[in-house]
This record gives sequence, structure tokens and C-alpha cells, in this order.
Amino acid sequence: MNRLEVADNRLFDRITDYRRPISVAILVLALFPPFLVPSGLLFNLTLVFVYGILAFSAILPIGYAGQLILSQGAFFGIGAYSYVKLTGVGLPPIMSILVATIFTGGVAYLLGRPATRASGIYLGIITLAFNELFVNALRLYPGFTGGSTGLSVPALFPSVATDMIPSSVLFYYLLLVVYAGTILTFRRILQSEVGWALLTMKEDNVLAESIGIDTQRYQLLSFTTAGLVCGLAGGLFAPFTGYLSPPMFDLHRTIDIILAAVAGGLTVPFGSIFGGSIVVLLPELLRSFADIRLIIFGVLLILLLIYLPQGIGGWFEKRL
Repeated sequence: MNRLEVADNRLFDRITDYRRPISVAILVLALFPPFLVPSGLLFNLTLVFVYGILAFSAILPIGYAGQLILSQGAFFGIGAYSYVKLTGVGLPPIMSILVATIFTGGVAYLLGRPATRASGIYLGIITLAFNELFVNALRLYPGFTGGSTGLSVPALFPSVATDMIPSSVLFYYLLLVVYAGTILTFRRILQSEVGWALLTMKEDNVLAESIGIDTQRYQLLSFTTAGLVCGLAGGLFAPFTGYLSPPMFDLHRTIDIILAAVAGGLTVPFGSIFGGSIVVLLPELLRSFADIRLIIFGVLLILLLIYLPQGIGGWFEKRL
């Protein structure tokens, strides 16, 4: 072992000793961006939390259960459009988010009952078809969804609150709290019997059934939970952006969600924030490269997946 490697290992040993204080320091630092960064960057930082939440809709089914689900964009859209319709009939905004989350989970459950009987690429094709069906339905019924023109979204916060504190700051702190709650909830779930069962199914479905794991039940649970997560993120995303249109929930959105999960680490809950940062902030940093920025973005992603196959969060977890 050379001198550089020894120094590197000592550094990470020292960081491990102070892991709890470091976690507290990161949380404290996360409270300051609304007072330090311009509004455009604050919008993107808030969007990072949205993608951090959405990443769990891929971490659980793909990273733990081994299910290829490609309908995250549709579930995301169902949550967002449900928020608009529920507030439109007079339901309070916070209640609309909760109901939209539950409703999206219900849709995922109904789709999952037949869909989870398939596996692998077949499940992927079924969920991909559902995603495309949803986006096309948005365009075909403009009277209900606004069609390609889109819909304006009712505000989440009352004017009394936004008169005192800008809505961008309120959304930042709200998404920060929701993201922190999501990651703590999933850490508890994934470290429980549920996480063990899902990982066992991913490794060997036949073995899982032979030791008494109800694989169909857990697959449906994973599928439904992915829908709930997307519904929650969609219900928050709608008032945050203030506008919805069908292209916002197409296959491209699904790919971004899965990319956030993969880049952060498919089996590392806290890695979702790194994945969200890659998806949201990296394209913004490359904006000055104009026409070639997507090429650079693609090359950087390829290098990331080659040299960090477990994602950024996986690399940190291994070292810490």
C-alpha cells in the first residue's frame, strides 16, 4: 500500500469516527441556501429534493425487488394532476396532496395485481405501455386535462404566508422536510424484514418461495409503494412548478427518475440526493456548452457508471 492510499484510508477512518456530527452539520448547512443563493438556483435545489423522493420509486422495486418498472413518469403525473383536480373541487391543498398520494398508490395497486405476475423485460414492457397510455390520454382529453396546452396549478400556500415568506423559500423547506422523512422511512423499511425479503427475491425467486416468502405479495407491495412515492412527489411538484403539461410525464421523465436512482446507488437510500443532483444540477452546469452539453452529459454519465457501478452513494457507503 502506497503512502497516498494510507492517507486516504486514515481520512475516511476519521470521517467514520465523526459520522453523526457530520450528518448534523450537513443538515444544518441544508437550512441556509434560501438565504445565500439566487432564486434560479434555489428552484433547482428544491427540484433536487423532488428527484430525491422520486428516486425511491426505482430504488425499492429495481434495487431491492429486482422489478423492472418503467411507469414512474405516469404515476408522477397522476399525483400531479390529481392535486389540481382535488383542489379544484374545494379540497384544502395539504389534504389534496395526501389524497393524491393515496389515489396514485391505488392506481399502482390495481395495475400491479396483473402486472406483477410478469417479470423482467415483460414487466418493463407492460409498465412502459402504461406510461405511454397515460401521456396519450392526457392529450386526448383536453377538456379534463388541459391537453397539450396544459393546466395552471392552484397555489399550495395561502397568500398570508407568501406575503411574509417567498413561496420559493417555503417550498424549499417543505421539500427538505418531506425528503428527510422519506429517507428515514425507507431506511427503516429496507432494514426490516421487508427489505430482507425483497433482496432475497432479487437474488433467487425460487429460493425465496422455498423459505416461505410470499413473492407475489412482496412484489405487489413494492409496486404499490413506488406508486405512492411518485404520487407524493407529483402532489408536491404540481404547485411547486405552477403548470402541468403531458410532456412533463413521458418516458423521458421516467428515465430521469431511474437515472437519479442508479447514479445515487440503487441499494443506498441516502444516495438519492446525489442522484437527484446529477439529474438536475449537472445539465445546468453544462448549459454554457450549448449544443454539445447533452453529449458531455452523456459521456460523464457513462464514466460515472463505469467507475462507480454502485453509484455515488454506494461509493460513500463502502468507504464510510
